[in-house]
Amino acid sequence: MCEKALPAARTDAATQPAQPQRQPHQPPGPGQTLVMSIKELGNFEYDPDKGGGIPADVTKLTGSNIRLRGFMMPMDQAEHVTRFALVPSLFSCCYGQPPQVQHTIVVECAKGKEVTFSPDEVVVEGMLKVQETKDDGYVVSIFELAPTSVQVAAK
Repeated sequence: MCEKALPAARTDAATQPAQPQRQPHQPPGPGQTLVMSIKELGNFEYDPDKGGGIPADVTKLTGSNIRLRGFMMPMDQAEHVTRFALVPSLFSCCYGQPPQVQHTIVVECAKGKEVTFSPDEVVVEGMLKVQETKDDGYVVSIFELAPTSVQVAAK
């Protein structure tokens, strides 16, 4: 039975569509703001243990102004939030697998600034920094955002 099924399996594997190729990011022009989703920003496989680091086109986005939509997960406190993770979905964080590191943006307000927590989707705009940040030898983030604006997203 297996010998008969094996050629068919090889044919099926050969006719399977290939994974879509990753689209490199284009840096914004002077004065432009990149508008994209969190998953578009982190559109690459990341595995620091297997050598799957940050692509060069993503690293070159450091210093760019970017606008992202997502959900707040406060990292320091529930009121007077100064630092939070911006994630694509709260449901996967709370009821399933947490987002991958390339799909989590650490947002840190400037000293003396704070935002009000919102359980609703927010739009965050600010200056992007792309680099591996480690804690006890583990990569805890690769994207950081210094916000200039945090607004509840229009429904």
